[in-house]
Amino acid sequence: MELRREKYNCALCGKDDHKSLYTIKGFNLVKCSCDFVFVNPRICNEDLPKIYKSNYFDNIEFGYTGYKDNEQLRRRNFRRWLSDIQPSINSKGDALDIGCASGDFLEILLEQGWNVEGIELDPAMFKDLQEKNIPYFPDVFEKFQTSKKFQLITLFDVMEHLPDIHGSLERLKHILADDGVIALLTPDYGSTQRKLFGKKWFQFKPVEHIHYFTDKTLAQALAPHQLEIKKIIRPGQYADADFLNSRLDRYGFKTTAALSRQVTSMFGADGKAWYMDTGSLLAVITHKK
Repeated sequence: MELRREKYNCALCGKDDHKSLYTIKGFNLVKCSCDFVFVNPRICNEDLPKIYKSNYFDNIEFGYTGYKDNEQLRRRNFRRWLSDIQPSINSKGDALDIGCASGDFLEILLEQGWNVEGIELDPAMFKDLQEKNIPYFPDVFEKFQTSKKFQLITLFDVMEHLPDIHGSLERLKHILADDGVIALLTPDYGSTQRKLFGKKWFQFKPVEHIHYFTDKTLAQALAPHQLEIKKIIRPGQYADADFLNSRLDRYGFKTTAALSRQVTSMFGADGKAWYMDTGSLLAVITHKK
């Protein structure tokens, strides 16, 4: 699959004033004078949708491998994140999950009495969504049309993929109910994990992760749209030995993975799950009062 590259100015401030940070898999990560970190040059806007329409959830070049194999862990993540944001939700109503994949999170909301719909690009996920009776829009968020005002909009590991930050936030503002909340989970460039791992940080996926936020730059992005951060949560992710070791293998830590397998086998940790830091931030966002 051909994916063309193009140079872009900073999606946050619009300037062409940045310095190089890392080169990862042939892509340059740069930091703008406004402190925003992004990939430049990157996959061009016209070609980005190809990534998500090409078996994104079972792909060795980008995206995920064995996404459905980790369904139980993923559902535990979603329940944990929902409990984290629940105190900020004023009432149940319509919910939209952008980048909903096979609909696991929306199914959890359905169980709790929400009206749900999703946005998803990968055709491999459509059958699952249909079997779960979850309405979905099969194209990019920029083309999504609705007359609804949502009480809850979720973007779990999505914001770092979106090319037009201000356009997306303006659209989110207009479909968010007056007392609604946006729950936005994204890799945190300011995290301790990123500082420890440097360019080996597993969140650096420059094909599809094109923008990297911190608390500060996320607040900067929201401000022109009369949106604000109500709460920041430092989320984790449930993992077991198989999940962790497969991720270590994928991201090049093969020696560490081999050692981990020996240790988990020795101490009988196979099959046990724990909640671990992923170097992400979970922001609860509302209309600015």
